[in-house]
Amino acid sequence: MKLYPGGSIKSPEWQEIRERIRGRAGNRCEKCGVENYALGGRLRSTGKFLPAQPKGDNGLRIIWPKPGEEWWCGEGEPIWLRIIKIVCTVAHVDNHLTDHSDENLQFWCQQCHLRHDARQHAASARLTRRRKAPQMDIEDWLGH
Repeated sequence: MKLYPGGSIKSPEWQEIRERIRGRAGNRCEKCGVENYALGGRLRSTGKFLPAQPKGDNGLRIIWPKPGEEWWCGEGEPIWLRIIKIVCTVAHVDNHLTDHSDENLQFWCQQCHLRHDARQHAASARLTRRRKAPQMDIEDWLGH
């Protein structure tokens, strides 16, 4: 069974759906409102996103941080945070990956998408660990 229209996330059919959902969302996460491709940091305590503040180089050019660097984020009194780049993706709200209706699709940032899918990811990880676990021979278990 193919999960994506056209058989791939790179297919023209899926790209058309993705662009429609992205446009509907205004190129922002539909849960938390953070802008797609924004640079900034998240507070550990709340997960709130604070945009990175550019700095000028003698007024001639603006310097932006790179993901992974530590940089000043937020307005007013900025906070020193590790920089991330927000990348929004299309999420299936009901976790049925074959329902591509607009009502079932949302444009979410990494944090919101991962939080939504956390139970499903945990269940998949348990199955994978179980499959990879070495099988004990019954005679070893009985101590023979």
